[in-house]
Amino acid sequence: MKYKVLLIAAVLLGGILATARAQDAPKFPFVLPWDDASKTITDVSALNPTPAGVNGFIRARDGHFYDEKGNRVRFLGVNIVASAAFPDKADAEKAAARLHKYGVNMVRLHHMDAPWAKPNIFDPAFPDTQHLSADSLDRLDYLIYQLKQHGIYVNINLHVSRRYTEADGFPEADTLPDNGKVVTYFMPRMIALQKQYAHDLLTHRNPYTRTRYVDEPCVAVVEVNNENTLLGAAWDGGIDNLPPLPKAELARQWNAWLKEKYKDSDSLKRAWSAADKPFGPNLLQNADFSRGAEHWTLEMNTAPASAKMELPENVTAPPGAAGKVIRIRVTTLGGQNWHIQFHQPGLDLTEGEPYTVTFWARADRERPISVYTSLDKADWHNVGLSRRLTIGPQWQKFTCAFTAARTLKDHNRLTFVLGDALGTVDLAGPSLRPGVETEFPSGASLEAGNMPLGHPVANPAGQDWIAFLVETERRYMTGMRDYIKNDLKAHANVAGSQASYGGLGGALRESQMDFTDMHAYWQHPNFPHKPWDPVDWRIPNTSMTRASNGGTLPELARYRIAGKPFTVSEYNHPAPNDYQAECVLMLAAYAALQDWDGLYLFDYNSDRNAWNSDKIKGFFSVDTNPAKMAFLPAAAMLFLRDDMPLANGELRLRVPPENVVELLAKNGPDVAAEWDSAGIGRLESLTQRLSVSFAPGQKPDQDSTPKPRNEEDFINKPSGRGPIDWQPSADQPLFIADSPSSKLVVGFLGGRSVQMPGWLVQAGETPRNFAALTLTAMDGQPVDRSHSLLLTAVDSVENTGMEWNADRTSVGDRWGTGPTLVEGVPATVAIRTVVTYATVYALDGTGKRIGTVDSKLSGGLLTFAIGPANKTLWYEIEAGLKR
Repeated sequence: MKYKVLLIAAVLLGGILATARAQDAPKFPFVLPWDDASKTITDVSALNPTPAGVNGFIRARDGHFYDEKGNRVRFLGVNIVASAAFPDKADAEKAAARLHKYGVNMVRLHHMDAPWAKPNIFDPAFPDTQHLSADSLDRLDYLIYQLKQHGIYVNINLHVSRRYTEADGFPEADTLPDNGKVVTYFMPRMIALQKQYAHDLLTHRNPYTRTRYVDEPCVAVVEVNNENTLLGAAWDGGIDNLPPLPKAELARQWNAWLKEKYKDSDSLKRAWSAADKPFGPNLLQNADFSRGAEHWTLEMNTAPASAKMELPENVTAPPGAAGKVIRIRVTTLGGQNWHIQFHQPGLDLTEGEPYTVTFWARADRERPISVYTSLDKADWHNVGLSRRLTIGPQWQKFTCAFTAARTLKDHNRLTFVLGDALGTVDLAGPSLRPGVETEFPSGASLEAGNMPLGHPVANPAGQDWIAFLVETERRYMTGMRDYIKNDLKAHANVAGSQASYGGLGGALRESQMDFTDMHAYWQHPNFPHKPWDPVDWRIPNTSMTRASNGGTLPELARYRIAGKPFTVSEYNHPAPNDYQAECVLMLAAYAALQDWDGLYLFDYNSDRNAWNSDKIKGFFSVDTNPAKMAFLPAAAMLFLRDDMPLANGELRLRVPPENVVELLAKNGPDVAAEWDSAGIGRLESLTQRLSVSFAPGQKPDQDSTPKPRNEEDFINKPSGRGPIDWQPSADQPLFIADSPSSKLVVGFLGGRSVQMPGWLVQAGETPRNFAALTLTAMDGQPVDRSHSLLLTAVDSVENTGMEWNADRTSVGDRWGTGPTLVEGVPATVAIRTVVTYATVYALDGTGKRIGTVDSKLSGGLLTFAIGPANKTLWYEIEAGLKR
């Protein structure tokens, strides 16, 4: 992006920058009061009319949300989670007023059904989950009433983490997957209970708003089932590990589906064996480990991951596996399971050809492993196989067939991922052979109704399994949608689950709903030994501005469904990341560029007893985190006011729905392969809006993912660069977004100058040289004509007494205490302006003026220094024309 150079005398800049550096000081306290609703420059409540729904119900049409007066509506939201959804009434009033001040116009009510939430939505007097708590409902009703009065819409989540009990009719309740994952898609009793819950909650009449939720205009969104996929579980082992009762029910439905399609076993066998090819030679070298680990690599990517290979002399391979046994002893886990891998690179796989992997495996205890094929060089993408398996103390033979896709001659590899658990894994007799042969289980037939559950393989049997799962998901989601909208007569827009849950199949499923939703986190904490261990966790602690693939943002864009509104209902760069100040700005600018319809930070608060706090409360809650909240006024102006120009063009990936099963079998549960095959790089989303459409009618032999370089594949032809400039692979990356009324820069600008039309920042050096800054015209005028500007500048934020480990990847449970401490940004700021007078103020945590900042207005240029000495993240510029 080419920026106009501001004509600023070097002596002027040098003098003021010296002042900024001289102001350098340790971190200073900066607290944003939890109940602040004061009318200061940081109050952007005027963006959102009150009460929510004043202009009628929110409707999805033409790819966006509109009210009944035809106004387009975007949502800037947060999540209120678990017990925080049931606050005391005084707290509800204050929380709603503060959210209104900060520009929030949507609250997602999440984990209300969580068994660990105290209280939750269910009545604790009953052993089941079929009775709603009167007290919880009253608290929830009052919160929604207050949100409505303050111009804030509501997103009600139905199934999030409900744990069904034996009293609900599930004798295996303790063995069911956590949060009801997977099984809620197909267990008839569970589906009936979900409909009952939807009925009881949505037809409940709120005594404060005097409407039922199905009739309430401020209830704009209902989500059916959070982060849940049956289809995706076919690859990650979730179906294989189901307990007996749900597995039997799924098998019953699978056999009924096969019977409907094939009528008898002979027809089934002919269809499934039609694509079989004889096996060729084993492509793996030293497959019997007779030469030790020659041609094999044990890779430990990142400290502290640690493992070693052994060839135990006293251990023999199981019958049928020739050669020796190799043992991998995992002694220390890394931050991700793939930090410990055992693989053979340099394999020559042919595009479109079937292959079969077989191996024997066991472990000292039951544990998961993953096996996949990928490139052995950057970008390491998958080339056809991805399976997650469970192994135990007894030898077991595994067979995994796949069709090679997106291969590179002599640069493919077979990998075993071993970093899920400590202990030993024994492998024997691995083979990777061209060809595939369908095995029919002894004694199984359609007539007996005992065909075993399948696996997602790129052959007819595997494609049938995938097609069955896709259809099961579709039937469940459309059934719930129709029940909510047709039976209950709810006016809310309905989404099923997040589109990436199920990959391309998930996107197809969500194309049947009113809008599309996604979630993403940059460097979500990893728990290497025990889930959600408050002491034992890690983060890489790096900035997303360095992510060469664009980090979370392009992956979100790739799941937008053409013609549907698109929202991201969970997003965060979780604390205590040193670079978390980048979160809100990068998301808001990118979402505006892509023309998305809703953004939600996860979360705002999850504890009804912790509203009044002056510290960062954990990974996610943003309500007391200045690195997130301080940027909300600027983000609200940018996103809700529609300041940012759209990307110059639009690229649409067209996928015939009849090809989805084949593509899933070939590439696994993701959309990345389709975009990559089309030659559309992730960073192209900086200049072009992305969407996926499921357009029927294309034949399988036609290119269902056309190259975007062809003229007809542009919905709107791009011209030039867009309003965002980002080179993430640079040594000192910067993310810059520019519009007439909102400007921002994020990244490693310490010791550098950044210029864009009307604004220059020359930053002093800091320990990380990282900063995030916005300049926002609060009156909506272009910056150079604005009479009211808000400058926000943040480096890092942490609690008092927060204690990092040696490599700064965790604070364990040493989060510290209040107040929050921030690191100011030492910099010179110059603003081109037509005004004839201007005053710069430092502001406190409510946006109130606490003092003036020396500035100079000369020749149409306002120049001043900011820094830690001012003890603020916010600066107000009041300007005007003298009469």
